[in-house]
Amino acid sequence: MNKPLDLNDLRYFSAIIDAGSLSAASRNLGVTKSLLSLHLAKLEQALGVTLIQRTTRRMEVTPLGQEFHHRCQAVLAEVERAQSLIEDARDVARGTLKISCPVAFAQVILTPMLSAFLHTYPEVNLVLDADYRDVDLLSEGYDLALKVQRQLDDSRFIVRSFRMDQLWLVATPELATRLGPVHRPSQLDGVASVLLRYPGDNPNGTTWQLFDANEQAHPISHQSRLASSDPLVLKPAVLSGLGVALLPSSLCQHDVRDGLLVRLLPNFHGGNMQLHAVFPSRQGLSKAARCFLEHLGQHLPMQIQQMLDED
Repeated sequence: MNKPLDLNDLRYFSAIIDAGSLSAASRNLGVTKSLLSLHLAKLEQALGVTLIQRTTRRMEVTPLGQEFHHRCQAVLAEVERAQSLIEDARDVARGTLKISCPVAFAQVILTPMLSAFLHTYPEVNLVLDADYRDVDLLSEGYDLALKVQRQLDDSRFIVRSFRMDQLWLVATPELATRLGPVHRPSQLDGVASVLLRYPGDNPNGTTWQLFDANEQAHPISHQSRLASSDPLVLKPAVLSGLGVALLPSSLCQHDVRDGLLVRLLPNFHGGNMQLHAVFPSRQGLSKAARCFLEHLGQHLPMQIQQMLDED
């Protein structure tokens, strides 16, 4: 008897086809190309066929892969309908919801949304641990862990991702003047930097990737003077002129508007920040946790836009 197929493999395969390339699917999902390739290879091995012909320059879906994709879409849609049926039949959201998230995200973005959520669901109590620790969801009893980063490589858990804002390359006007006119990313090679680090980053990593209007990547080597996982720690250092930084636009747009910072290479960006909600399994997700994810999906874009629009 053949081993049942992994639904995650089907989801990733469908996302690759829908996006048109591994690179585009990687950006849309906020996961690495290597993780997508791993799931694709696993699916093809389980089926014993080639679904996508891949070269270093392009990919081409085989006729069998196209038909399989069509059937996958039907299967995934039916799974979503089945899950919705069960979810709609469950009781109202209640109980204690335990969540981990980064400090800066909690302070700057999440906090304004919490009161509205708790008023909407009066039988839910929330425990929010704000720190930068990589928590163990299962052993520490967390329902959700929120992670703010560009990509998430951990395939052990279920992930729902929400797009946030772009990363901008910024510096003080004085530092920008010392650097001189900058038209290409390569002109900044070796620049002193203030580095926003993410969990899983290479501690010795000294390269940024900037993307042009065609989403082509351009590397910049830099020399980190100060590195931290907390953007609120880094921002004063950036404003002091310690180095160039790649920061979320929601954190630095007002300073750019007020002339305290300038955006270098404004036709390039450092990718899109993603909020990744990580949880052990969809089957074990409580009603309160599902309602919280829905609340995030509805209110996160408005909250970020409100921050950007504030005077």
